[in-house]
Amino acid sequence: KNEHAYVDTNSKRHADVDTNKEHTAVSGALGSSELTYTPVSDISSIFDAVRLGFTSGTQRSLSHRKQQLRQFLRGLREEKKALLDAVYFDIRKAREETELFEYNAVEYEIGVFLDNLDAWSQPDHNPLAMQQPAFLLSRGQVRKEPRGTVVVVGAWNYPIRILLLPVVGALAAGNTVVMKPSELSPHTAAVVERVVRYMDPSVIRVVQGGVEETTVLLKQSFDHFFYTGNGRVGKVVARAAAEHLSGVTLELGGKSPSIVHADVSDLVPVATRIMWSKLSNAGQTCVATDYLLVHRSLKDKLVPLLVDAAHAMFGRSPQKSLDYGRIVNTRSWTRIMKLLTATEGTFVQVTNDEADEADLFIPPVIVDGVRFDDALMTEEL
Repeated sequence: KNEHAYVDTNSKRHADVDTNKEHTAVSGALGSSELTYTPVSDISSIFDAVRLGFTSGTQRSLSHRKQQLRQFLRGLREEKKALLDAVYFDIRKAREETELFEYNAVEYEIGVFLDNLDAWSQPDHNPLAMQQPAFLLSRGQVRKEPRGTVVVVGAWNYPIRILLLPVVGALAAGNTVVMKPSELSPHTAAVVERVVRYMDPSVIRVVQGGVEETTVLLKQSFDHFFYTGNGRVGKVVARAAAEHLSGVTLELGGKSPSIVHADVSDLVPVATRIMWSKLSNAGQTCVATDYLLVHRSLKDKLVPLLVDAAHAMFGRSPQKSLDYGRIVNTRSWTRIMKLLTATEGTFVQVTNDEADEADLFIPPVIVDGVRFDDALMTEEL
């Protein structure tokens, strides 16, 4: 059987965790102001604690890394329903969608690392004499060494996947981690902190907060910085990493086109895939189809199929669908609506619904005849 099919339940360190408790939901009334932020004065001591956890050498041991990954898996499974509920409360993402695209991805990632960590951690041997005859009697190897203590700053649109996938890899590689969930998805941030309780606090900790807390966190001398989000904050994270000559991994948003060539013979699956890409998570995906470039010979055939695909997924009134998500907050809703108001393109009728600020709802929208200098092309949608 695969190693990741087993969960370590014998850790005395976590004996205080009630593994029999049924976590069924989180409070639907929780708002961002009610999420308990980490005191700014505590952030440096949190960093020092996980830095000490790395320098102690415990994460050098493959067995210790595996034990932490198993505890991670245990926490995920114990808190699974709470996580799915939390994402629903934050952005009205259907629980099935969250389970498929977020939760399952993290559980699978842990399993992959548990199955392959022994092999992946072995040195790569390099016969130097093949490149340099002077090294005929020499041998070389590339050793897999952990970076040290890393920080992972998550995003609100996929608050489980984007935050936890880098954490899995960082822990498996022998690092210690401080992670910072997005304050814009407060329910999920709170439950993620419960997941981490199953793990060694000298290996992984959570900092909660907004701009002030994140600013202080980024001043710590991490050995690697992970960030997913917009380019403006990405520049801030890159500057913070540069101050310490540390590595940085940025996954930023942008304008992602889908291109439909003239040689496409069957447009039905094309339309379905495009609309699935854009309408999943109410379009709040950094690599979702942002705009279409369609050969003029196909456009008049494709547009009605796009409308049909939207109807097949969410009906003619997606606001009534339990599977159609909502915009994360009023600020984002207003931003999108301003762009739609400013466009000079032509709107194609898709549904019978109208945008609803009180519900943070924006229906599927298709705009035809958009030029590259149009308002809709100025930023990620």
